[in-house]
Amino acid sequence: MRARRMLAASLGIVLGAGLISVDTAPAQAYEHRTTGKSGWAYTDSQQPRKSFVNTDGDAPVGAWTDATGTKHKSRSYFTFDISRFRGTVVHKADLVVAERSAADCATAQPVELWRTDPITATTSWASSPRRRELLGTVQAGGEAACPGYLAWDIMPALQKLADQGKQTLTVEIRVPHGSEGKLSHGRKLRPFPVINSEANHAPTVGQIGIDFPAWACGTKTEPQPVGPRNHGLMVKGADADSNDANYRGQFAAWPVGHEDQRAEQFGYSYGGALSKLDWDMSQYPHGTVVAWTARAYDDHDFSPWAEPCYVKVDAQRPAAPVVTSEKYPNDGLPHGGAGVPGTFTFKANGSPDVVGYYWGRFGDAYNYIPAPAPGADVTLEYTPTSFSDSLSVRSVDSASNSSETVRYEFWVKSTAPEVQVTMAGIGLPSKLAVSTNVEGVTEFGYRIGAGGETRVPVNPDGPTEIPVTFAEAGLVKVEVRSYVGSEFVGGYTENVSVRDLPTVESADFSFPEHDGVVDRPGSFTFRPGRTAVVAYEYSFGDGNLLRVDAAADGTAVLHWTPTEPGWYALTVRSVSADGTVSETQEHQFNVIDTKPSVYSSTYYEYGAWGGVGMPGEFQFDTVMPDVDAYVYRLNDGPEQVVDTDSSWTRVMLTPDRSGSNTLTVRTRFLDGSFSPTRTYTFEVSDAPVVTSSDYPENDSAGQPGQTGRFTFNPGRPGVTEYRYVLEYSGEEQVVAAGADGRATIEITPTHSGYTLLTVTSRTADGTVSPERRYYFRVREPRVNVSSAYDEYSPRGGVGSVGTFGVYTEISEVTTFEYQLNGGAWQSVPKKPDAFVTDITVTMDRNGANLISVRGRTASGDQTPQTDYPFLVGTAPLVASGTYPAGQWSGGVGVAGEFTFTQGSPGVTEFEYAVDDGQPVTVAANAAGVATATFTPTSAGSYTMRVRGRTADGVWTDTTSYYFLVNYS
Repeated sequence: MRARRMLAASLGIVLGAGLISVDTAPAQAYEHRTTGKSGWAYTDSQQPRKSFVNTDGDAPVGAWTDATGTKHKSRSYFTFDISRFRGTVVHKADLVVAERSAADCATAQPVELWRTDPITATTSWASSPRRRELLGTVQAGGEAACPGYLAWDIMPALQKLADQGKQTLTVEIRVPHGSEGKLSHGRKLRPFPVINSEANHAPTVGQIGIDFPAWACGTKTEPQPVGPRNHGLMVKGADADSNDANYRGQFAAWPVGHEDQRAEQFGYSYGGALSKLDWDMSQYPHGTVVAWTARAYDDHDFSPWAEPCYVKVDAQRPAAPVVTSEKYPNDGLPHGGAGVPGTFTFKANGSPDVVGYYWGRFGDAYNYIPAPAPGADVTLEYTPTSFSDSLSVRSVDSASNSSETVRYEFWVKSTAPEVQVTMAGIGLPSKLAVSTNVEGVTEFGYRIGAGGETRVPVNPDGPTEIPVTFAEAGLVKVEVRSYVGSEFVGGYTENVSVRDLPTVESADFSFPEHDGVVDRPGSFTFRPGRTAVVAYEYSFGDGNLLRVDAAADGTAVLHWTPTEPGWYALTVRSVSADGTVSETQEHQFNVIDTKPSVYSSTYYEYGAWGGVGMPGEFQFDTVMPDVDAYVYRLNDGPEQVVDTDSSWTRVMLTPDRSGSNTLTVRTRFLDGSFSPTRTYTFEVSDAPVVTSSDYPENDSAGQPGQTGRFTFNPGRPGVTEYRYVLEYSGEEQVVAAGADGRATIEITPTHSGYTLLTVTSRTADGTVSPERRYYFRVREPRVNVSSAYDEYSPRGGVGSVGTFGVYTEISEVTTFEYQLNGGAWQSVPKKPDAFVTDITVTMDRNGANLISVRGRTASGDQTPQTDYPFLVGTAPLVASGTYPAGQWSGGVGVAGEFTFTQGSPGVTEFEYAVDDGQPVTVAANAAGVATATFTPTSAGSYTMRVRGRTADGVWTDTTSYYFLVNYS
């Protein structure tokens, strides 16, 4: 029975005395519960009036005997607190109890579970709880484990009690009446039964409605108008399961009176027990009343359907509105004035369901004005500020249908006054300079921020200067109006940024007008951006904040002499008497150096570089104008001059000593004057200097087996010997130095490629010099061969022409010699001024082939031979005089003859197809040759694929022949 089948799942719960636990799985919307007993009792037929309530020991069921052999009959009762299941949907409920012992395990014995009235303090055999319903019978023993577990499915009963709001469940476990007196049916249970359950609170619906107007829900008699487009249907509710995050709505809609057209669809979860779905109302004809409803779903249970809402489809757009204005009519003439407000009226133009208007400037209508009543006009007060202006207006009805957008264009008189604001700072005297081009203006009115308007008379001789003071930092609205008598004729509005930045001025350091000069003193003047400034704090970007006191008028002068050239950012802020610190002003400028700059990529200023006798390039440059030449001296040598046509030049210098070297450079200007001297000190390494004309440093020369001479030159006095190691030999060699400190050796490289020669020198006292690392590259003498033919994939066929590119690093080679498959040697001259020389050969066999190549010099020397294996396929050759491969030729309707020649012996027929066309077969003659005719039907590119077949049915490789057909 089902109760037994449920046992395995229920036994996953560990049973314990009085245990109540909740296991909530994050991926589940319901709760797994294990509910233990809240009380228990058993009865004894030998003591019919005695109560055994919440005793220690096991729970007897059926017949049993005591120590004296007296026979007893017992039933056990258990009570469970089920209040937590009230309001839930029970998906599973198994009552499970463990057996302690059984009289007979070999035979299956029935055990019943009854729902009874509650246990009382006087529960006994004679006064047992009344049975209400049999919940199930299980078979204990037999095939089941014994002693084992007994389990009953009580889900229907638990759901019924939960729906009734019951607080407890009491059950009786007993042997059926007919077997209750049989000792073979008796058993003892552990008194810790549990209910393993899975229950869920079904979600609820609190509100349904459309998204616009928000949560609107029309009635059947007054449906909400909607346009023929997607509308969001929404449902919002709650779920008592705190771990249930997947609240979704299921929506249904149908035309009223046509429930057979009902459609249902799930919406999307938006969190917070909100679900939405876009529903296409354009599927319903104009005037259709649509009912719709929703219910909630949490992936386990549904709520009831909500009471329906009703919408009515309105597919008719309102008429375009009419826009009028007395102040600014759209008659093509300028009216009013810039800054002068005007009233604009929007009319519904006969559409009675218009509920509002959207308006904006220059094509965008995004500001909304609701109509006081459906179909009513609205007015807008709008202030134009430019000579040409326009308003874009559209009406919207109760179904949110928009009319076409009307663009109302009008012209405005240019009457706004011109205003220049001179901002001095916070609390300092600032100024408005106001002028107008309108005749007859008598007064200007100005307003600062939220203050009142102040009027001043017009200055007839020029701009009217108005002293003002800005009390606080931030954006301050400044409004200025022009008046002709009492008539307002033009206005100007500006949001002025009021800041307390100090001002930095300098005639010596001001980019780009005045660059500073190293060692030339200059000054900066700081002016306040607020009142009561007593000092300034400043920094030149080095992290040091310095201070200079201000004079009584709040200004300060900073004297400064730059010592280094470069770009500077001077930051300055003011400090007031009350400790207020202003915003920080940044003043950027450039400082140039009158000394020339010196740079060398061979001999840097830091570290030891190069070597004695090693030339190095030195670059001279200056930012000063009117350069004539540079005068330089290396160490104590003579002073030399290098002319230059620009500010930059370079010279090659060869140090004659190791250690510290000094280069002094001056700029000579066109007027004969000189700059200060730049001193450039660099360190020359005393490692030995290696030279070789046979194998120059960092260059390619020679070849393996070709001996080269290398000379070691001393980098310091007193050198008596040199020790050197050739990279791949690894053995240190020693050579004595001559009287001049030099030594020459011969090295015969055995490998091609880059090679490192490491050399050190030693003096008589054993002092070892730094290491000199001399790199040179030995050329690879072998000829390199490259080709589309290789030894991995067959290509072409017999008779096909293959190209092999050959090159060698031995520049003396003038000719390449080659042979195919051991045949006669042939030669081709090396291409002058080309990296690769091409060799073309005609294939004479299928399968494995070998081309051998070697180089020969003018003196007759040969390079080693290179053998290049490759595979030749069986593909036929294709040729056409009308349509040569890869060329534009022929034309539409021009027939072309194509010749197929076997690429392997024994071909009796060819099959060809053009692009995606059907294959065509043509017979080959005795020589394995066939012809075919093809006539193009359109211009463009074509690919003909051809393969041959031998008499025994074997297909050859395929040749793809690409050709182009002229458009005319």
